Amino acid sequence: MVSVGLIEKTEPEYRKLSGYTMQWRRDGSIQWSSFVDSTRWYHGVQTFGDLSEALENSKACFRRNLWQSQNIYVEIWTEKEAIAAIAQQAADPFGVHVFPMKGFGSGSALYTLAQSIRYYQAHGKEVYIYHLGDHDPSGRCIDESTVRNLREDHGVEFHFSRIAVTPDQIKQYNLLTRPTKKTDSRARNFEGESVEVDALAPHVIRQLVETSISQHINTAAWEREKEIEDMERETFDLMAWKYKQGDFDE
Repeated sequence: MVSVGLIEKTEPEYRKLSGYTMQWRRDGSIQWSSFVDSTRWYHGVQTFGDLSEALENSKACFRRNLWQSQNIYVEIWTEKEAIAAIAQQAADPFGVHVFPMKGFGSGSALYTLAQSIRYYQAHGKEVYIYHLGDHDPSGRCIDESTVRNLREDHGVEFHFSRIAVTPDQIKQYNLLTRPTKKTDSRARNFEGESVEVDALAPHVIRQLVETSISQHINTAAWEREKEIEDMERETFDLMAWKYKQGDFDE
């Protein structure tokens, strides 16, 4: 909303917008499902009425690892969780994981990332990481710090690319800029104004993610995996039918 000039980047404007969005959701102008709160979850086990319900749930949740016959492993990293939700819309159809860094990654988070990278490399995969972050002193430093710490602390090597925000994108999309904070200790060698990754339109973010992922796919192997996935989904239907017919044990 700020990037297209509809509101100012101030707390009073944000509070006003929050009130309007609730009003619009209540009157049906915006669907309730258009927003998610990823900070609140149910805790507990999932239960089912019978085995057929469990099989239906398993079918709905089942995703074959279409990358197992590819020699590449891809991940998308984002500086902010809000951007991760947009990136995931493009990454999900490919079964690619999206990791929100939430600023500088903690030691525990980086250790977990290193373990993941090692796992896929041990299975013969070449690892490619694509990152979306702010174009400001801290945002640029997150890239360098994360890659350096993973290599120095955990000894993992991988391909790393920043796909947003870049200086070319600032010009191409005429992105909203803000003065760079001179109080930031990292601003000494940073030139120009700063741009938040949120300034990119959602469809641009999705396109960047999709392009980054799809360029690595061996199409023939990918289609074979999808055919197998379709057959495996049919197996769930067959099992549910047999259960309802009473001959599940046969």
